[in-house]
Amino acid sequence: MFKNKSSEILSKWLTSMFPTSIIRSEEKRIEVYEVEDSYSIGYRMAYCIIPCSVECSEELSECYKNVGQCLICCVENGFIPTYIAVPESCPRMKRLERTLGAANLPMGLITISQSGEVKVAVKPHLP
Repeated sequence: MFKNKSSEILSKWLTSMFPTSIIRSEEKRIEVYEVEDSYSIGYRMAYCIIPCSVECSEELSECYKNVGQCLICCVENGFIPTYIAVPESCPRMKRLERTLGAANLPMGLITISQSGEVKVAVKPHLP
């Protein structure tokens, strides 16, 4: 339930933040593409968000699986800003905040409230 609703909320939020970019929503992630330069028609991925794919009550290992997917996406795409999105009510949110904030990982954390408000809780540490 959260994943379907979160993808819609995040896509709208990204469209408001990046009105001239292309927002592409897939099953496992949401990607933002920008024009590579003004003389070509090429695009490059600029941001990536991976919505939490499990309910927050499930195993911690499943939660960290999403963190791993986020890290792989970041590295494979040239260290673009990459985020994992979780509901604000997630019982593991504080743990994720500490992990992502303390380890200087190249990914951030986005929270989504019950009312649909999106906040960046942790910004990514990019090289």
